[in-house]
Amino acid sequence: MAHIAGLVAAGELPSPLPHADVVTCTTYKTLLGPHGGLILSTSEHAKAVDRAIFPGTQGAPAMSQIAAKAVCLELAAREPFREAQRRTMRLAASLARELAALGDRIVTGGTDTHMVLVDLRARGLTGDLAEAALERIGILTNRNLIPFDPETPARTSGLRIGTPGAAVRRMDGSEAPELAALIDAALRPGADDAALRPRLEVLLEQFPLPDH
Repeated sequence: MAHIAGLVAAGELPSPLPHADVVTCTTYKTLLGPHGGLILSTSEHAKAVDRAIFPGTQGAPAMSQIAAKAVCLELAAREPFREAQRRTMRLAASLARELAALGDRIVTGGTDTHMVLVDLRARGLTGDLAEAALERIGILTNRNLIPFDPETPARTSGLRIGTPGAAVRRMDGSEAPELAALIDAALRPGADDAALRPRLEVLLEQFPLPDH
């Protein structure tokens, strides 16, 4: 559950833990912690998992990373974290609707998670070009294959947009129309990057990064 660990921790998505003997996840992405991961298992498999990590694949424990993961998990048990996950999902759902209203095909018809996957073929764009266009105005996304994609993994016909970073800034569904409008404008032929970047900066000034 690498991508959705934070949503699961907040109770926004069902947990696989009652149904699987071993579950892996990252501690970044929606869990909002340091780079690294976790392996969760039943007691039956715990010893084998521990031995596979040390001495199997890890030479020594990275105590600083363990401490960072502990802080991450402690924060994930608090209400502000759970509210950030709810904002993440509301913003993603609203952004999917707004982009669809602007003519984009959302591959999954909407979203129940933190990600929106857009089919770019109607725009005559590939994912690599869309990714670069949005980065020029300050929006980071990534190219992504779509089902039966005719393009290569290096180009792709899709674009994946995630909302955890914006939600951490306390953006919510009400900011989706402006975000969708900026994305739409940046992906149009002849986009005026010089005008769009200050417009994004005005939005970001209203939602500064939290200091905790």
